Amino acid sequence: MRSLRITIGLATAACTLAVSATPALATKEKPKVYFGHFTASIFGQTISPTNKALAKGKGEAGEPLKIGPIECATEYEGKSLPSPTLSLKAMVESERSSDFTAIVNVKGCYSVQPFGKGGTEEKVKVSFGKGLKMEFHANGSAALGNPSGEVKILETAAVPIKVQGRKCKLFIPAQTVPVQDERKEEREYEAAEYGFEKEELEEHFWKKYPSKFKERLEISWELKKIVSYVPVEPPKCGYKKGTEGKYEPEGEGRPNRVEFNNGEFSGDVEEIEIKGGELGFDPTPEP
Repeated sequence: MRSLRITIGLATAACTLAVSATPALATKEKPKVYFGHFTASIFGQTISPTNKALAKGKGEAGEPLKIGPIECATEYEGKSLPSPTLSLKAMVESERSSDFTAIVNVKGCYSVQPFGKGGTEEKVKVSFGKGLKMEFHANGSAALGNPSGEVKILETAAVPIKVQGRKCKLFIPAQTVPVQDERKEEREYEAAEYGFEKEELEEHFWKKYPSKFKERLEISWELKKIVSYVPVEPPKCGYKKGTEGKYEPEGEGRPNRVEFNNGEFSGDVEEIEIKGGELGFDPTPEP
C-alpha cells in the first residue's frame, strides 16, 4: 500500500482566488471566495441525518495550550513533558458539507501549580471534562488581502483542576474564535487547514472502495484569545485582587466571575476516518 497526502491551506487558497478575481472588485459586489467542502461516503449507502457515519481520529496539541490561568506544562523538574494528545469523534450526517462538527478530547495535560503554604510547585493533572464540541468552517468569503475564517466552540465545557485545597472550576463558554488575531495584509496568515490522505488499497478491498483508494481527513487549527471564566463562589472559590483575569460582578443573568480572554489552543489531527468508508476535503467550488 502507498498513500498520497494533500493539505489545503485556507489562507493560501483565499489569497490566490482573491487576486485572480481583482477585476471584479470594481463592481459594488465583493466576489465570494469558496474554500471547499468536507466530503464523506460509504459505498452502497447514503449518509444522512437518519443514517449517520461515525468518524474518528487522533492527534497532538501544539504549544502553548493555555486556557485562562491554566497552561499545560512543557517540562517539570528539569525534564521535558510530552505534548497533550487529542482524540476526535464526529457523527457525519451529510456527504458534502461546508461545516465539520466534532468532539475534541484532550489528554495528558499537566499544569505546574504552587502547592501548600511553602509554595512548592507540583505537577497536577488537568481534565477537560467530556471534551470541546468544535465546529470547523471550510466555506467562506474573503476580501483582497484579508482572508477570514472561524472555528466555533458550541457548548460549555468544564475544566476541573484536581488540586488539594483548590475547588475552583474553569469554564469555556460557547463562542466563535477568530483564527486570525491581527488581520494585516503584510503578515502571513496562518489559519485552519484541511487536507486529506489517499491510501492505495490492495485488490481485496476494491469491492468496498471502487476507486481503489481510501481517503482520510486531516485538520489542523490555531486559536487565540479563547474566552474562559471562573465562577466566584465564596468560600469554595474566592477572588483575590491581582488575579490575572478581569473580575465581572453579578448582573444581567451573569454570576460573579473572573473572566479571561487569553486562551490559546492549536492542534493537528490526522487520519480522521469513517470505518468502511471515506472522509476527505474537496477544494473545488460549487458549480
